[in-house]
Amino acid sequence: MQKITFRGWSMIVINREKCSGVENCAGKGLCILICEKDAIIEDNGFPLVINDKCDNCRLCISNCPNGAISEVDTDVG
Repeated sequence: MQKITFRGWSMIVINREKCSGVENCAGKGLCILICEKDAIIEDNGFPLVINDKCDNCRLCISNCPNGAISEVDTDVG
């Protein structure tokens, strides 16, 4: 039987290894400030994406000075 996979949705993720944390960030938490949907919050000194609020505008991705934010696809099926 052939498995069929459907493209689900994409979500924004923050790589904690690349992210220097809000205090040490060259952008001083720009990802949090720039998000028009308030979908990124500070959690223990690091940004955290609330994907239910995110509209995938990608402003955070294009403005992160460390390249720590990316979009990943999820598959359904």
